[in-house]
Amino acid sequence: MKGFFRAIFATIILAGLMIIPASAAEDQAVNWGDERYQIMVPGFIETRDMTINGETTTVVVVQKPEKNAENRYRFFDIVTTDTNAVSITSTVLKVNHEYAGDLMIELENGRVSYVPFLDGDIEELSKEPLYFGFTFRDNKWNEICDFPLWVVFEDKK
Repeated sequence: MKGFFRAIFATIILAGLMIIPASAAEDQAVNWGDERYQIMVPGFIETRDMTINGETTTVVVVQKPEKNAENRYRFFDIVTTDTNAVSITSTVLKVNHEYAGDLMIELENGRVSYVPFLDGDIEELSKEPLYFGFTFRDNKWNEICDFPLWVVFEDKK
């Protein structure tokens, strides 16, 4: 059954992406087949299948983000057209399921930059794939939609 869901997830994520060459990194939308909820991925390189914890999953390969003025990292921009979605909660995990960071933030006009609080140095954390779990919530804190996203970082070329 896990293989079935993994195949569906891979199909949906690939359907939501336009594959571009690795040399042409740019912003790319990931939407898991539902365009009302999108993760805009800056520095998108490609998607690929990777074995993580003994299971094959689709990962998004991106350029490693740079520090902003607040000494933090902007990984994504989150966009939704669902007017019921008012906030995002997110957890960042390492391959071994250890906590690596989180974010809880309100959407502004359906948008927000994803700049999580990290528990560690980005140079160390980016040596392995990271799991980003996103949950869109309504004004009563109910879960509207959630997305899993595995990310692999590469240095800028």
